[in-house]
Amino acid sequence: MSFSQQFFRRGVMVLRAVALGVLVLGVARVSLFTVYRVAGTSMMDTLLDGDRILVLDDTWVVGELHNGDTVVLLVDGEVLVKRVMGCPGDTLAMDEGQVLRNGDELREDIPPGYRRQSTMSEHLLGGDEYFVMGDHRRVSVDSRDFGPVRGQQILGRVVLRLAGPSLQAVAALDDLGVGEQG
Repeated sequence: MSFSQQFFRRGVMVLRAVALGVLVLGVARVSLFTVYRVAGTSMMDTLLDGDRILVLDDTWVVGELHNGDTVVLLVDGEVLVKRVMGCPGDTLAMDEGQVLRNGDELREDIPPGYRRQSTMSEHLLGGDEYFVMGDHRRVSVDSRDFGPVRGQQILGRVVLRLAGPSLQAVAALDDLGVGEQG
């Protein structure tokens, strides 16, 4: 086999591999995740207005949601980005802006200027209910306003911030102290 034939065969193999890779990424893009643009400041400083976020939106991949997860949800026809503060079976209350989950005060790193000094009586979440809040509590419209959301309203879990100074993983955000405790 001549050099030109070998070069041609290798070129075809490389093109096939690239085409297969593009196809796999295309299928993954369509079935596993969606890119959203953040509109508003309710999740400052975790997510900023104009940031793009990568959201896992296939239920078998997303799996069970946990307190502290950042999620995209649909409420009254509007797509929102919020943090899960309470999961099914949890009891949530607020005392002058301090969140209480299952009777325990959450240690949160929310700046004082972002807090909203609201009070809410104890609420037991049902079997498919989640309590969600924005990190910028003063401006966020969330479960304190529209009540708990059902699992079917949650479109997916935010896994990556694609804009801002650099790509950043948006883990359960325990950095803010709102994830699982104890």
